[in-house]
Amino acid sequence: GSEEDGTVDVQLIYRGAPLRFALKPRLTGKLQINTAGRTSFASFGAEWRQHILQGRLYGQVGIGLTVHDGYRFTPDPFEPGVPVGEARRRYAIYRTHTSFGSQVLFNPNASLGVRLNSHWAVEATWEHFSHGQLFSEQNAGIDNLGLRLVHAFGHHR
Repeated sequence: GSEEDGTVDVQLIYRGAPLRFALKPRLTGKLQINTAGRTSFASFGAEWRQHILQGRLYGQVGIGLTVHDGYRFTPDPFEPGVPVGEARRRYAIYRTHTSFGSQVLFNPNASLGVRLNSHWAVEATWEHFSHGQLFSEQNAGIDNLGLRLVHAFGHHR
Protein backbone atom coordinates (compact mmCIF):
# COMPACT_ATOMS: atom_id res chain seq x y z
CA GLY A 1 0.00 0.00 0.00
CA SER A 2 2.98 2.39 0.02
CA GLU A 3 2.81 2.97 -3.75
CA GLU A 4 0.45 5.92 -3.25
CA ASP A 5 2.33 7.57 -0.36
CA GLY A 6 2.91 11.30 -0.56
CA THR A 7 -0.23 12.19 -2.49
CA VAL A 8 -3.03 14.52 -1.39
CA ASP A 9 -6.71 13.61 -1.23
CA VAL A 10 -9.72 15.87 -0.84
CA GLN A 11 -12.77 14.50 0.99
CA LEU A 12 -16.36 15.59 0.63
CA ILE A 13 -18.49 14.10 3.41
CA TYR A 14 -22.17 14.12 4.22
CA ARG A 15 -23.06 13.22 7.80
CA GLY A 16 -26.69 12.83 8.79
CA ALA A 17 -28.17 13.71 12.14
CA PRO A 18 -27.64 11.10 14.88
CA LEU A 19 -30.18 8.29 14.65
CA ARG A 20 -32.15 7.52 17.80
CA PHE A 21 -31.02 3.90 18.29
CA ALA A 22 -27.91 1.73 18.74
CA LEU A 23 -25.64 4.36 20.31
CA LYS A 24 -26.91 7.07 17.92
CA PRO A 25 -24.90 6.45 14.74
CA ARG A 26 -24.66 9.08 12.02
CA LEU A 27 -25.06 7.75 8.48
CA THR A 28 -22.25 9.03 6.29
CA GLY A 29 -21.40 9.25 2.61
CA LYS A 30 -17.85 10.14 1.52
CA LEU A 31 -16.08 10.91 -1.71
CA GLN A 32 -12.29 10.89 -1.41
CA ILE A 33 -10.64 12.25 -4.53
CA ASN A 34 -6.90 11.83 -5.11
CA THR A 35 -5.43 15.00 -6.61
CA ALA A 36 -2.50 13.11 -8.22
CA GLY A 37 -4.75 10.93 -10.40
CA ARG A 38 -4.26 7.84 -8.27
CA THR A 39 -6.96 5.91 -6.39
CA SER A 40 -10.16 7.69 -5.33
CA PHE A 41 -12.86 6.22 -3.08
CA ALA A 42 -16.63 6.45 -2.53
CA SER A 43 -17.92 5.17 0.83
CA PHE A 44 -21.17 4.71 2.71
CA GLY A 45 -21.26 3.86 6.40
CA ALA A 46 -21.90 4.97 9.95
CA GLU A 47 -19.96 6.97 12.54
CA TRP A 48 -20.35 7.20 16.30
CA ARG A 49 -19.32 10.39 18.12
CA GLN A 50 -18.63 11.14 21.79
CA HIS A 51 -18.33 14.76 23.00
CA ILE A 52 -16.31 15.93 26.01
CA LEU A 53 -15.52 19.32 27.58
CA GLN A 54 -19.01 20.75 27.05
CA GLY A 55 -19.11 19.56 23.45
CA ARG A 56 -15.95 21.40 22.39
CA LEU A 57 -13.88 18.23 21.80
CA TYR A 58 -15.06 14.96 20.32
CA GLY A 59 -13.82 11.58 19.27
CA GLN A 60 -15.43 9.62 16.48
CA VAL A 61 -15.13 6.10 15.08
CA GLY A 62 -16.77 4.68 11.99
CA ILE A 63 -17.02 1.83 9.53
CA GLY A 64 -18.13 1.82 5.92
CA LEU A 65 -18.17 -0.04 2.63
CA THR A 66 -16.13 1.49 -0.16
CA VAL A 67 -15.70 1.18 -3.90
CA HIS A 68 -12.70 2.66 -5.70
CA ASP A 69 -11.55 3.56 -9.18
CA GLY A 70 -8.09 2.04 -8.73
CA TYR A 71 -6.70 -1.37 -9.51
CA ARG A 72 -7.96 -4.67 -8.20
CA PHE A 73 -4.68 -6.10 -9.56
CA THR A 74 -2.05 -3.93 -11.26
CA PRO A 75 -0.82 -5.23 -14.63
CA ASP A 76 2.33 -7.39 -14.39
CA PRO A 77 5.28 -5.52 -15.93
CA PHE A 78 7.49 -8.62 -15.63
CA GLU A 79 5.27 -10.93 -17.68
CA PRO A 80 7.42 -12.76 -20.26
CA GLY A 81 6.95 -11.66 -23.87
CA VAL A 82 5.47 -8.22 -23.10
CA PRO A 83 6.84 -5.58 -25.52
CA VAL A 84 9.22 -3.07 -23.92
CA GLY A 85 6.83 -0.10 -24.28
CA GLU A 86 3.99 -2.02 -22.66
CA ALA A 87 6.32 -3.27 -19.88
CA ARG A 88 7.31 0.35 -19.13
CA ARG A 89 3.67 1.45 -19.02
CA ARG A 90 2.82 -1.43 -16.68
CA TYR A 91 5.85 -0.69 -14.49
CA ALA A 92 4.77 2.94 -14.06
CA ILE A 93 1.36 1.71 -12.86
CA TYR A 94 2.98 -0.94 -10.64
CA ARG A 95 5.12 1.70 -8.88
CA THR A 96 2.36 4.30 -8.39
CA HIS A 97 -0.87 2.37 -7.77
CA THR A 98 -1.92 -0.07 -5.05
CA SER A 99 -3.29 -3.54 -5.95
CA PHE A 100 -6.26 -3.75 -3.59
CA GLY A 101 -7.39 -7.26 -4.57
CA SER A 102 -11.06 -6.21 -4.70
CA GLN A 103 -13.16 -3.31 -5.95
CA VAL A 104 -15.16 -3.43 -2.67
CA LEU A 105 -13.28 -2.54 0.52
CA PHE A 106 -14.03 -1.89 4.18
CA ASN A 107 -13.33 1.57 5.58
CA PRO A 108 -12.70 1.68 9.35
CA ASN A 109 -11.92 5.24 10.39
CA ALA A 110 -11.43 7.47 13.42
CA SER A 111 -11.08 11.17 14.11
CA LEU A 112 -10.52 13.64 16.92
CA GLY A 113 -12.29 16.95 16.50
CA VAL A 114 -12.28 20.44 17.98
CA ARG A 115 -15.39 22.58 17.55
CA LEU A 116 -14.37 26.15 16.71
CA ASN A 117 -17.95 27.46 16.88
CA SER A 118 -21.47 26.21 16.12
CA HIS A 119 -20.70 25.71 12.40
CA TRP A 120 -16.96 24.97 12.14
CA ALA A 121 -14.66 22.24 13.44
CA VAL A 122 -11.21 20.81 12.69
CA GLU A 123 -10.56 17.05 12.76
CA ALA A 124 -7.40 14.93 12.79
CA THR A 125 -8.29 11.75 10.89
CA TRP A 126 -7.23 8.19 10.15
CA GLU A 127 -8.85 6.19 7.32
CA HIS A 128 -8.07 2.59 6.37
CA PHE A 129 -9.14 0.84 3.16
CA SER A 130 -8.83 -2.94 2.71
CA HIS A 131 -10.92 -6.10 2.45
CA GLY A 132 -9.20 -8.29 5.05
CA GLN A 133 -8.48 -11.04 2.47
CA LEU A 134 -12.20 -11.82 2.22
CA PHE A 135 -12.32 -11.38 -1.56
CA SER A 136 -8.80 -12.45 -2.62
CA GLU A 137 -5.38 -13.22 -1.17
CA GLN A 138 -4.15 -9.84 -2.45
CA ASN A 139 -4.94 -7.30 0.28
CA ALA A 140 -2.42 -4.47 0.31
CA GLY A 141 -4.71 -2.00 2.06
CA ILE A 142 -3.93 1.66 2.48
CA ASP A 143 -3.95 4.06 5.45
CA ASN A 144 -4.55 7.79 5.19
CA LEU A 145 -3.80 10.40 7.84
CA GLY A 146 -5.07 13.91 7.48
CA LEU A 147 -6.80 17.04 8.64
CA ARG A 148 -10.38 18.02 7.87
CA LEU A 149 -12.03 21.39 7.98
CA VAL A 150 -15.67 20.68 8.80
CA HIS A 151 -18.62 23.00 8.14
CA ALA A 152 -22.06 22.15 9.53
CA PHE A 153 -24.90 23.54 7.44
CA GLY A 154 -28.22 24.53 9.00
CA HIS A 155 -29.03 25.21 12.66
CA HIS A 156 -26.65 23.58 15.16
CA ARG A 157 -25.80 24.03 18.80
